[in-house]
Amino acid sequence: MNRPTKALIICSIPLITSILLLVSCNKSSDATGSQGQGVIQVSVGDATFEAEENLSNRAATPAEPTIQRHTIELNKDFLMVAELRPEDPASDSSLKDGTRAATDTSALGNNIRYRILVYNQAGAFVAERDYIRGQEASTQALQLDGGSTYTFVAVSLNTTTDLPATTPAVATRTLANSRIATTTGINALMYYKQTLTVSGNSINRLDIVFKHQKPLIGVTINSQQTGYNITAAAGRINPHNDGMTVNLADGSHTLSGNETGVNIAFDNVGSQIITNTNTSFINSISNSVTSFSLLNLTIGSITATNLVPFTNLTVSPGVRYNLILNIVPNDQFLTHQGRPAARINGVIWARHNVGVDITLNPDESEVFVNVHGDYFQWGRLARSGTGISNTANPFFASNAPANNTWNSGTETTPIKTAADPCPTGYRIPTRREQEALIADTDWSNSGPFVTGDSRFDSAKILTSKRNSQVRLTLPAQGRFGVSGSVAPYADRGIAGRGSTGRYFSSYSTENPRTSSLDFLTQAPSIFSNGSNPS
Repeated sequence: MNRPTKALIICSIPLITSILLLVSCNKSSDATGSQGQGVIQVSVGDATFEAEENLSNRAATPAEPTIQRHTIELNKDFLMVAELRPEDPASDSSLKDGTRAATDTSALGNNIRYRILVYNQAGAFVAERDYIRGQEASTQALQLDGGSTYTFVAVSLNTTTDLPATTPAVATRTLANSRIATTTGINALMYYKQTLTVSGNSINRLDIVFKHQKPLIGVTINSQQTGYNITAAAGRINPHNDGMTVNLADGSHTLSGNETGVNIAFDNVGSQIITNTNTSFINSISNSVTSFSLLNLTIGSITATNLVPFTNLTVSPGVRYNLILNIVPNDQFLTHQGRPAARINGVIWARHNVGVDITLNPDESEVFVNVHGDYFQWGRLARSGTGISNTANPFFASNAPANNTWNSGTETTPIKTAADPCPTGYRIPTRREQEALIADTDWSNSGPFVTGDSRFDSAKILTSKRNSQVRLTLPAQGRFGVSGSVAPYADRGIAGRGSTGRYFSSYSTENPRTSSLDFLTQAPSIFSNGSNPS
């Protein structure tokens, strides 16, 4: 649970881990109920996007959505760091409590058109009505036999224009063969289905919550780290067809027409953060070949054309995504807040662990004791030991800080807290930032990686994949261990010094679980601790 701390714009901190490890037509062919006719009263709430089910394989937990990343060179001085993130605000906020919401809600406007179709239990067509949201009372009342069970299907393209006609003709229409076809691919496709037994001589409420059936991608370009405004930008997403046929039995759709792509225009051009103006849905089926291209981009004096940040994006129906393009300086050493630092893929990391004299060279060919930093238990501001300590002091025998103790924001938008021991201008990294660091560097070892209380001679070297002169040296400081299966725990002192390294992230869940950047002699990885270190 206690680790040394690598300040980074981010500041990494080794941990004290627990060694114990811690329409309307014919009537229903069903038996006509003796209850009389029931009136169906319709309303529409908001629409929902699905949470992405395909989770990351990079040491992720079920609380984390997949983030797809790619970096390309804009020129010799700047990089474009691209990320595609499934937008799931409820999931993001729940990273602190280990839960995961299934949907992400979007508001619907009044006056949108939607259609309700009714089928009996045998799947035969019974009725159809077209509604305008907010004016439902203006549509002919929908009355059905009380005591009978029906399947209700609702469909909308989220527009204020009439929907295409349902096919086939009423005489041969069933739930299985009902379709609508459209030649406008950029519209939404929203669907709802419910089985309901009607109560006769009464009002039966049908409260519709639509689900989106097509992916939606929002695009943001951020040039703040360059200091220059974005004065021109245009993009395109492929594949995208200009037509589709919707299967009303389940809301799925097949593509028709031509593959045209979706053009992306931007708001706020002339500033350092611009977003796409159009909310075009991507008319494609689930695939792993979606591409995003920047047809042109001008930032300050830099002009580029036909940039392709992504060619093989995985997108899923009904999921809303954020595509974020950060323009950042190339990997380099720099001084940040008066401390030596390294910028790797746009993220600034302190080159010294917390507690180390920053005038020392952190990358000496031989690792020595003076570059070993302080140890901290997860969530604590007070250190539990210096780089040469063999026991934790103070030792918190019952350690259960709140999950947001080191990050009051989210994994994607972290906020440093007063309990964060990193110096001004730095904070403890998120789990995602540690994952990105591993992906953006090559690793090597310095020293023999031999365990011993006095072994201060080994470290893991993480070298930028774009600039071999830029690297981070993470001493193999080990961690403090504890004994006992429940609190209060007993301090067992230092373990793994010289052969292991574990650097905390600010991530925690209610389980409780924390995570750390972990290494032995092999490649570093993200380690999920079995319990909130105590």
